[in-house]
Amino acid sequence: MSIIIYHITRIILSLFRRTMDFLWHQHAIGYCKTSHCQLGSNIRFKGRALLKFHKSSKITIGDSFICNSGFYHSIDNGICSKICVGPDAELVIGNNSGISNSCILCHSKIVIGNYVNIGAGTMIFDSNFHSTDWKMREDRQKDILHSDKAPVFIGNHVFIGANSLICKGVTIGDKSMIAAGSVVICNIPEGEIWGGNPAKFIKKASTHKN
Repeated sequence: MSIIIYHITRIILSLFRRTMDFLWHQHAIGYCKTSHCQLGSNIRFKGRALLKFHKSSKITIGDSFICNSGFYHSIDNGICSKICVGPDAELVIGNNSGISNSCILCHSKIVIGNYVNIGAGTMIFDSNFHSTDWKMREDRQKDILHSDKAPVFIGNHVFIGANSLICKGVTIGDKSMIAAGSVVICNIPEGEIWGGNPAKFIKKASTHKN
C-alpha cells in the first residue's frame, strides 16, 4: 500500500510541477509582451523567472531562447533566474541562447549573441552599482547614479561556466569558453578558454573539424 501511495504522490507532484511551469511560462511571456519586448519564436521559460523591465528600456530576445529557473530546472539549487533592465538600458539576446539560474542586470547595454550557453549561478553586470568615491557612497541615491557603467558584449557560440561573474565593459569573443567560477574583468579574444579570479588565458579552444 505504501508503494502505491508513493507512486501516486509522485504523479500528483509531477502534474503540479508541470502545471506551475506552464503558468510561470505564460506569465513571463505575458510580462515581456506588456513591456513591449521584441520576442522571437519558440521562447521557453521553465520555472519561475524574475523579470523587471523599465518602461523606457529596450529588450530584444531571439528565437529559441530558454530560461531555466529553480531547483528542478538547473544543476544547482538556486531560486530562479533574474533579468532586470533599467531606465534607457538595452538588452539584446540572440537566437538559440540560454541561461540557467543566472542573473542579468542591465543598466547600460548588454548584448548576448547566438548559441550562447550561460551556466547556473552566473551573474552579468554592466555597472559597478556603487561609486568609487567613498563620500558619494554616503548618499545611496547619489551612489547609484554615479556608479560607473560600460556595455558588455558576448559573442556567438560562447560558453560561460557555472558561478561565473562577467563584469562591466567586457567583450567576450566568438567561440570562447569561460571556466566555472571565473571572474571576467577584461576582454577575451575569439576562440580562447579563460578561467580563474581574475580570469586568465588557459589555452585555445578546440576548432570544429568535419
